[in-house]
Amino acid sequence: MNKIITRPSKIDKNVRVLYAGNHYISLPDIDINDASIKSINIISLSNKGLVELSGEEALFEPRFYKKGEGLEIVKSEIEEIFYYIPSIKLYLSDGSSVLIKIYADLKEKGFVYEFEGSEEIEIHLVINPVKLSFLRFNSHEIDFKKEFKIDKWLKNPALNVYSYNVAFSLAFGAEKEFDYSDEGEGVILKLKLNGKNCFYVAVNSDMDGASTTLIHLKRKGFERIYEEVYRWLKKKYIKYSQDEYLERLLNKNLFFNYFFAVGKDMESDNYVALTSRSPRYYVSSAFWERDSFLWSFPAIKLVDREFHNLIAREMILRHSKNAGDHAHYIDGTVLYPGFELDEAASYLILIGTMDIDLEDMELIKALERVYSRIEKEFDRETALYKTFLLPSDDPSDYPFVTIDNVILWRGFINLKDLYVKLNCYNKAEALQKKIDGIYKGIYKYLVTEMDGKPIFAWSTDGKGNYRFYNDPPGNLGLMYYYGFVDYHDEIFKNTIEYYYSPKYKYYFEGAKIRELACDHHPNTPSGLGLCGSLLNPLKREEALLWLKNANMDYGILAESFDKNTGEAKTGVGFATGAGYLAMALYKVLFEE
Repeated sequence: MNKIITRPSKIDKNVRVLYAGNHYISLPDIDINDASIKSINIISLSNKGLVELSGEEALFEPRFYKKGEGLEIVKSEIEEIFYYIPSIKLYLSDGSSVLIKIYADLKEKGFVYEFEGSEEIEIHLVINPVKLSFLRFNSHEIDFKKEFKIDKWLKNPALNVYSYNVAFSLAFGAEKEFDYSDEGEGVILKLKLNGKNCFYVAVNSDMDGASTTLIHLKRKGFERIYEEVYRWLKKKYIKYSQDEYLERLLNKNLFFNYFFAVGKDMESDNYVALTSRSPRYYVSSAFWERDSFLWSFPAIKLVDREFHNLIAREMILRHSKNAGDHAHYIDGTVLYPGFELDEAASYLILIGTMDIDLEDMELIKALERVYSRIEKEFDRETALYKTFLLPSDDPSDYPFVTIDNVILWRGFINLKDLYVKLNCYNKAEALQKKIDGIYKGIYKYLVTEMDGKPIFAWSTDGKGNYRFYNDPPGNLGLMYYYGFVDYHDEIFKNTIEYYYSPKYKYYFEGAKIRELACDHHPNTPSGLGLCGSLLNPLKREEALLWLKNANMDYGILAESFDKNTGEAKTGVGFATGAGYLAMALYKVLFEE
């Protein structure tokens, strides 16, 4: 096999951004220095990804004037209200200040640009759409036409966007009287600020829908919209009074995952799960079963159990036809082939977290499709299951991987329990044999010796050849989390002791943060590995200290980070990874 490893580019200097949005609209890149918005994106199932509208420097840029004279921004101060609402205070050259909040309505296709001034000034919002792109792994720029028109309902300006297979519109308004000017390629909205005022931006499939959505937003008013968002966040955030910093990390990652790892297709109102709605993540807008089912959805359940059940069921139905393939388009078709056992098994882990209707035959049939696909990888001689790719999505040296079989073992227990509830005792009995076989197979074929001590190998060919490795997305510490071993187990303790020591090439002795690196990013510790260490009692206390030293993506989990500074080095804007950190932290702080 030609072992090709696809490594992400390293980030030299990570730039902090703020983000806002709901399940319809994402604002993934808000500038902390001037409160401009670089881009917005919406989900398009028919185009298998995100549709992004962006500017050259910014799509929306606020500018400030007093008596016709432009005011410069001297400095900015930022806050994230309840760990999600961006609040940016800009200090201007005349000594005045403007407080800006950006937030989306919880349910509607629109957002608010709210301004509160210390003195009477004039605000211009420059709207300059320059690029239309599809986000699917990469950003694919497409030709498009734009036209600004005046809508008949409110006589407000609106923007129509057309390409060969995308069409949508934005409508613009304000709370109080405002003016606008057509600048050819863009438009400038103008309002006088004396106290509080705002601009409304509505998005929909056409101009009628955008403008009538704008009417609804204006009828509600920005203060009511803000109050609804504020109250929702206040109700949903998780308080941890023992440690303010850990509370902030938990909730920042929790809400980023909730709004950026799932979304709603504007064309059909169908829900979608995806790695991230942020173009900063290098494989945004695609679907990994592992990332959603094992990492993101448990964090969504912490926010809304009913919504978790809904989206979990919908995604099982949509993606089970290609269970285990490396990456999917958001519609469930295969984007990136290559079987991964941990991904196929993740369906069976997910059902252990769901409230399942036992009469839901559509769901049961989908799970049986997953089981049938997994059975194609069964090896009778070892009673273990093969994989082609590792949890890092890189090729496996040997087909039998310890953590993959542990995850499957746990998943088979969940499926067996479901069959017992369904009174399918023959199927449950057959699964119990598989469960027992995996357990015995791991101890027979995947336990070997290192320095005279028994340890779990990473993988084997079943013929006495082993690889000693610890892939962070499948950190071997998760063997405890999935219930396969007790953390006092001698072999498990020996295993963790070996990998977290100078004997292992991806351990950094003397570093400030000694989480493991891997083949995928060999010089930088893994944020995903750190989550696995949080879930492992043998490393938990140390992992909490590492976490406090790893700012990563300004509090959001990054795929990897500098071993001494903790700054992100790969994989920023990683929404499903943020869910993993939120879930792991919650279990450490509240369940263990």
